Amino acid sequence: MPRNQNYFSQYGCSMVLVGDPNLIPQLHSYGYSLDSIFIQLGPTGWQDIVDATVNEYGVKRFYIDEPIRNGYQQFVRDASTFIALWGGALTISESYFDWYDWYINGGRGRIGAMVDLALSCSPPPFVCCHTHFEDWDLLDPRDQWTYIHDRVPQLFKMVIIKSGQTADEMTLLWGHANNLGLNQVLLYPFWNGYYAGVQTALTQGNSEGGWAQRYFLELREVWCCPSIYWEEDVCTYQYSDYTGGAQWF
Repeated sequence: MPRNQNYFSQYGCSMVLVGDPNLIPQLHSYGYSLDSIFIQLGPTGWQDIVDATVNEYGVKRFYIDEPIRNGYQQFVRDASTFIALWGGALTISESYFDWYDWYINGGRGRIGAMVDLALSCSPPPFVCCHTHFEDWDLLDPRDQWTYIHDRVPQLFKMVIIKSGQTADEMTLLWGHANNLGLNQVLLYPFWNGYYAGVQTALTQGNSEGGWAQRYFLELREVWCCPSIYWEEDVCTYQYSDYTGGAQWF
């Protein structure tokens, strides 16, 4: 979540993914535990980053994005072994949007190749999926989640959900995360001038199995007064409504 790392206090998120290890002290001060911080790695200089992250900060969870799409297969194999030597764990993730290949040809594209890559590593990394609903595509991300779960349930503990989706789509995704027994969801906050869809995502997460729980919902009371000044004795209560402001845990 590079958009706003302080989602811990704003929305109660308990896990965060960033690309800069120097942010770890700040994230820790927000309340994130060291074992809930993921550091994203790239193909250059990653050994030094792992060394520094583990030795200086005690963080041991790492992430490589789209290794099949980017041709990072050997990078993943090397990193998985190296990170394990430090007592750490690696997670890799892919997305795949070829509806025709998935449903008609029975191809599994980058998702199947990611699982194959994980099984070729020693030790195998955890696998993740960040395919999401798109207006231009009929592919359902839940089918990919199920495919991964059926092949490597021991390696599939987390998904990434993009926030900029409809409430109905969010309901389907959160609900299927429950169906598969997943216990970690990274929320990717879609940016279009503001953190689009975060409230929608958390509202649906709250309704689908308590992924996010509302502990404060801002309420506005409307009163009618004979003057512009508030006087409890002469003002009459009319109604209350929600402003949309909320906090989560």
